[in-house]
Amino acid sequence: MQEPSDAEPAMAWEPITPLPHPLEPSMVADLVASLATAGVRRVAVTFVNHAGSPLVKTFPLERLAVVAHQGVGFSPVADAFAVDGSVDPLHPFARPDGDLRLRPDLQALIPFDLAAGWAWAPGERFDREGCPYAADQRGFCRRALAELTALKAEVVAGFEIEWVVATAAAEPEGDAVAGWQPALLGGPYGADRLVDGLDYVSALAEALEAAGLPWLQIHPEYGLGQMELSLAPADPLSAADRLVAARLLIQRVTARFGWRCSFSPLVTPDRVGNGGHVHLSLSRDGLPLWQGGDGVAGLTAPGAGVLGALLEQLPALLPLACPLALSYRRLGPGRWSAPFQAWGVENRETALRLIPTAGDGAPAHLELKVADLAANPYLLLGGLLAVVADGLQRPRPLAAPVQGDPAALGVAAPPRLPASLEEASRAFATSSVLRDALGDLLHSTVLETQRAEQRRAAHLDPDQLLVQSRWSPG
Repeated sequence: MQEPSDAEPAMAWEPITPLPHPLEPSMVADLVASLATAGVRRVAVTFVNHAGSPLVKTFPLERLAVVAHQGVGFSPVADAFAVDGSVDPLHPFARPDGDLRLRPDLQALIPFDLAAGWAWAPGERFDREGCPYAADQRGFCRRALAELTALKAEVVAGFEIEWVVATAAAEPEGDAVAGWQPALLGGPYGADRLVDGLDYVSALAEALEAAGLPWLQIHPEYGLGQMELSLAPADPLSAADRLVAARLLIQRVTARFGWRCSFSPLVTPDRVGNGGHVHLSLSRDGLPLWQGGDGVAGLTAPGAGVLGALLEQLPALLPLACPLALSYRRLGPGRWSAPFQAWGVENRETALRLIPTAGDGAPAHLELKVADLAANPYLLLGGLLAVVADGLQRPRPLAAPVQGDPAALGVAAPPRLPASLEEASRAFATSSVLRDALGDLLHSTVLETQRAEQRRAAHLDPDQLLVQSRWSPG
C-alpha cells in the first residue's frame, strides 16, 4: 500500500453551531474567531455552473465578514462554460457584460483541510443590488425546498459517489485499459482491492470526518480501480452541499497519493461507468408516504401518486441527471445503469428503485438509478423536489412495478428512456412542471447549455468524446 506524499494527521474539529439568518455582525466575528482558533486562515466558496462544474473564489479569513455581506465578483459568463472549459459563442451568457456577487452560506461552512488552513462554503449568487440571481442553481434548490415545505412535506436525500482512481499519467500509451492505468488493484467489490488501497481509504475517511461530512460506507465497486462512497442523508440542500464538498475532498486525497480520479460517466468504452445515484425518502405531516400503506410494497396512495409523477417526468428530468453527451453511452442495457422508464421493488435495472422498509427498521426510500456525477446536484435535486411537489398536488396513476431485467421482457418491456442528450433535452424543454419550477431565465439557459453540449459533442468521434470527458467532470 502506497503512502501519500504529503500525509498529515487529521486535526480535530468542533462542528459549527447553526447560525441564524440574517447574521448579526457580532455572530460573524465570533465565527471568524472560532475558525482562526481551529487553524483556518483561508476560505474557498464555490458554486456549480450549468454544466455541472464547481467554480471557486478564495479569500483570507479576515475578509469573511465583508465577503459574507458583499460577496465576491463572478461574471454571468461562468454559466456558459462547457464541461471542458470552452465557451459556446451561441450561448446567451457568452458575453462580457454584467457582474454578480457570490456570497458564502456561512451556515453550511465546513473545514476543508485544516492542516493547510482551509475552510469551504457553498455560495449563492446575487445581483449588485443584493437581489437573488434568478439563474442561481443553489437558489433554485432552496426555493424548491421551501415550496415543498409549504405543502407540509419533507424530503431527505443522500448521494452515492462512484469514481475511478488512476495513476497520475493522464493517457499512457500501450496499456490494456484504453489510455489509463487503475491505481487500485483487486476484483469487483473485492476485499483485495480494499487491502491494496487501505491507506487511501483510511485517508479519505479521516478527511471526511475532519470536515464533519457524515458517511455511511466506502467500498470497492465493480469497475477497474472504482470506488464508491455513500454519504449520510440530509435535507436536500445540505445533501447537495455534501456532494460538492465530498468530491473536492476525494480529489484532494487522491492527489496526495500522486494519483488522479475520474467521476466521468464513462471511463472506458466497454465497461461500467460512474453513477451518482440519489436516494430520497418522503413524508407529509410527519407520516412516511412510501411505507405503511396498502399498496405494493407498502406504498400509501399519496406516495404512489408522487411515484407516478416522478415516473412520468423521468424523460424531462434525465438531462438534469445526465447532462453530458457521454452520459448516454453509459445508459445502456447490461451496464447496470437502469435505462428504462420504469420502477421496481429492489430492482436495480429500473430507473426508480423502491427500497421498502423491512425488519431492519430502515425507512422506505426511492433511488434514482440513472443519475451520474456530471449533474449539477442543486439543479437535479431542485427538479426532483418540484416533481414531488407537483405529484402531491396532482397525483398520477402508477403502473405495476417491473420484475426482472427489463431488457429481457421483449414486447412487454417498459419504454427506454431517451437514448441521447438531444432526445432528453426535448423532453426537458416541453415539461411545464420543470419550466414553471425553474423560472424562465434558469430554464432557458440550462436548455441552452444542453444544446451547447450537443454542439460540442458533434465535432468529436466516440473515442475523442470519451477521452476529452474522462477527467473533465472531476
